[in-house]
Amino acid sequence: MQVWAISYQPSSITEDLYQRALALVDPESRSRIQRFYRREDACRCLIGRLLPRLLLRERGLSPDLMTFASTDAGKPYIASTSSGLDPPMGFNVSHDSGMVVMAFAEGRYDPPAYRIGVDVMEVKLPPRDTFRGFVHTVGDQLTRFEHQLLLSPEIDPQEALRRFYLLWTMKEAYTKALGLGLGFEFRRVEYNIVDNVLTVDGVVPKGWEFVVFDLYEDTSRYVGVAARFVGGDSTQISHYDRTNDGAWLSQFDATAIIEKAMEQLN
Repeated sequence: MQVWAISYQPSSITEDLYQRALALVDPESRSRIQRFYRREDACRCLIGRLLPRLLLRERGLSPDLMTFASTDAGKPYIASTSSGLDPPMGFNVSHDSGMVVMAFAEGRYDPPAYRIGVDVMEVKLPPRDTFRGFVHTVGDQLTRFEHQLLLSPEIDPQEALRRFYLLWTMKEAYTKALGLGLGFEFRRVEYNIVDNVLTVDGVVPKGWEFVVFDLYEDTSRYVGVAARFVGGDSTQISHYDRTNDGAWLSQFDATAIIEKAMEQLN
């Protein structure tokens, strides 16, 4: 499993660049992107649609053979396996504020979407809200133990905020990997950050790989989790270290990645 992270500033993507990149995706994706009211949302979605196409191009697939579909629950997957993609690939995309990420890996279990998920969020308190009030708004999706982890008076406020987003992205990445959309209660998933243990319905799920990562863009900090079902009896949660695991995560500028897409996908 690997992750591509794209740093995005709305002002960096000109109208001309946006329109030319829009022509690289299929009509259905183009229509969806153009329905966004805010241009920054449209650009984030556009980047998310370009990333799996660039991945397939790197794997030697011609742009005219790239096809995508969605499961009944709405999870996108690569439908190009009959067109020469070997081995098959699974992917998942997430974005928040100025960051777009895609996790991908060779497909092993549960085709066609495979069990892979990713989520990323900016570590930022919503405006006009306190941390305790913020936690309270989503309290029914957290376990009692997670409430204690977040609201203990001994925890530094910034660390508490990061813990919240780590808990949330862990839950999101796991449920996205399952491909169940909104049909899975987050409260069923509990992440003990202190002991680095994940349980679902009180039991450690078998056969999963989770990687926690932090990203920085100017003064903004993001936390993310990539999840993948790998089979077997054990589950591993590791924390990405750029010094030792640099090849696992690659970070790019949005303008550069769009220009690369126009060069390779035309």
